[in-house]
Amino acid sequence: MKKWILRLLSFSILILVLAVVYFGYQIWSAANRSYVPPTQTKSDKRDTAVTIHKDPVAILLLGVDEREGDRGRSDTIMIAAINPHEQDVVLTNIPRDTRVQIPGREGKDKINHSYAYGGVDLTRKTVEHFLDLPIDGYIQINMQGLKKIVDELDGIDVEIPFDFSYGGYTFEKGHMHLDGDQTLAFARMRKEDPTGDFGRIKRQQEVIRAIIRKGTDWTTLTKLDDVMDELGNNVKTDIAPFQLLQLQNAYSNLPRKNIETVSFKGKDARIGGVYYFRISPEEVARVRSILADQLDYQSPGQSLK
Repeated sequence: MKKWILRLLSFSILILVLAVVYFGYQIWSAANRSYVPPTQTKSDKRDTAVTIHKDPVAILLLGVDEREGDRGRSDTIMIAAINPHEQDVVLTNIPRDTRVQIPGREGKDKINHSYAYGGVDLTRKTVEHFLDLPIDGYIQINMQGLKKIVDELDGIDVEIPFDFSYGGYTFEKGHMHLDGDQTLAFARMRKEDPTGDFGRIKRQQEVIRAIIRKGTDWTTLTKLDDVMDELGNNVKTDIAPFQLLQLQNAYSNLPRKNIETVSFKGKDARIGGVYYFRISPEEVARVRSILADQLDYQSPGQSLK
């Protein structure tokens, strides 16, 4: 009897180990398919290259509305300034309608148009030019792919902060189960949110947390292949897989108090019949100073104080 129990226990442990190995392989495989080798070894805003998981770095987070045959535009432009020495993160969202100079183009335009004109490379250069800070890597997700990921998980559960309608869907305050299309509407709505882009950022973070909760639940293991396929097909990054894993290990249990959100203040403006969000040079300087401190950053050639 004891031998039978021992064999059953050994078999159960073997199955568990195989499941963990398989799960790890699927994650590694998806990360490799998402990886796009960087076109340069360092930002032009730096004297020397940085190591993503060891040095303070700025990561560009892009949510793009990309469809087949159409590059689309960036729906979300966020910078994560990560400081491993202080074990904290500063998140900054640049409103997509912000009026900026896009390198190589005449006049000023909305910052989210930079993606349509030149993909992630031009968006990266535009953000660097706007903030006069380096961007050391990027993570890009196709918003249509986000819909597919949620549907593969049979939906996600979120907390709706207030009643609103958007994209043909009605959302009521409280707990709600969302499918892929509803998730996109929930994450995109902005004008009905009293806190504007800041509220949208919080909802997008809620969606990401919900996907992680559902994706790591044992009940979804049978869907792992399909979910990882969608991740591999719809997430792109120039951060190497091993560096992503090290970042995840370092920051997965980061307390909320160690995550600071900094928002741009500005004014709505209509120029030439087009709506823009205008940010003053003084406001850009304020946010830049916060990010530069977080990154321990000195401009190339600038001596340390």
